Amino acid sequence: MRIALSTCWNSERHETGEALLDEIQSLGFDTVELGYALTHAQSDGVLRRVRSGSVKVCSVHAFCPNPVPDGGAGPEPFSLCDKRDFDGRRNGIAQVVASARFAAEAGASRLVLHAGRVPPFRAAAKLDKLVSDGWRAEHPERYDRKLARFSDRRSRKAKKPLETLYASLEEVLPQTRALGVTLCLENLPTADGCPDENELVQLLADFKGEGLAYWHDSGHGQRRQELGLIHHAGIVRRLAPNIAGFHLHDMLPPLQDHAMPPGGKVDFSMFRPFVDSDAPMVLEPRPARTAGEIVGAARHLSELFGLPPPPAPSHPDVRLE
Repeated sequence: MRIALSTCWNSERHETGEALLDEIQSLGFDTVELGYALTHAQSDGVLRRVRSGSVKVCSVHAFCPNPVPDGGAGPEPFSLCDKRDFDGRRNGIAQVVASARFAAEAGASRLVLHAGRVPPFRAAAKLDKLVSDGWRAEHPERYDRKLARFSDRRSRKAKKPLETLYASLEEVLPQTRALGVTLCLENLPTADGCPDENELVQLLADFKGEGLAYWHDSGHGQRRQELGLIHHAGIVRRLAPNIAGFHLHDMLPPLQDHAMPPGGKVDFSMFRPFVDSDAPMVLEPRPARTAGEIVGAARHLSELFGLPPPPAPSHPDVRLE
C-alpha cells in the first residue's frame, strides 16, 4: 500500500484528465481518488490512463463525474435524507448509481458519499462560531449546556431524515452491490451531519452484508471532537470493523481542516493499525495546498505508518532536502 491523492486538489486547474494525472504522478503518486470536482471531459482521459495501466483508482467521491457543472463542484448537490425535496432525492439516488457505475469502470471498489444533513443548519453553524471565537474554551460549562440543547433538538428532528435515508439505501444498495462497489458513508465535519456516529452504528448493523461501509475523514473527525460531539480516537476504535477507507488531512486551530500534516491537531498514529487492511488512505488537501506540502505530508505519513516511501517527485516546485 502507498498513500493515494484526491484529484480534488488539482482537477479545477486542468482541462483534461491526462493533464491532472500528469501533475499528480509528478509528485510520486501512482494511486488516486477521483473527486467530486472531476468533469465528464476529464473522466474520459482518466479512464484512458486507467486502461493503460499507468495509474490506479482506489475510490471515487460522489458525485462523480460532477453532474451539475453549472452549479459548481461540491460533495452535496443532492441529499439522500431530504424527504421534502422529492426530485432532489430521486436525482441523488440516480447519481449515486451513476457514480458507482463510473467507479466500477475505473476499477475502484469504493464509493464515498455525504448522505445529507439534519436541520436546523443555522444552529450547527452557531456551534462552529462559538468554538472558532474561543467561546467554548472561555465558557466550557455554558457551551456544554448549549450543546446538550442542540443535541436534543437534533435528535428529535433526525427521525424523518433517517427514515428517508433508510428508504434511499434500500433502493441504492442492491444496484451498487451488483456493480461490485461498496457504498461508504463519510463522517461530516459539522453537528448537522446525517447520520451521526450513533446513527451510523445502527445503519451498519441493519444493512450488514448489503455493501454498506464507513469512510473515516480524519479532519472531519477532529473537527467534531473540537465541537464536543465525539472522542476522535474512540470513534475510530468503535467503528474499526466497518471502516473501508480514510481521507487524511490535518486540522489547524480553531477549526481549519484539509491542512497537510504534520503540525495540526490530528493524532495520525490512531490509523496505524489499518495499514495492513485493504482500506485506502487518501490525502485530501485543499486546492490551495502546495505541491511541497503534499509531498511532505505523504512522506511523513508513510514513515509514521511504516509504508514504503513515495517515489522521488519530478514536479518542478518540489525540492527534497
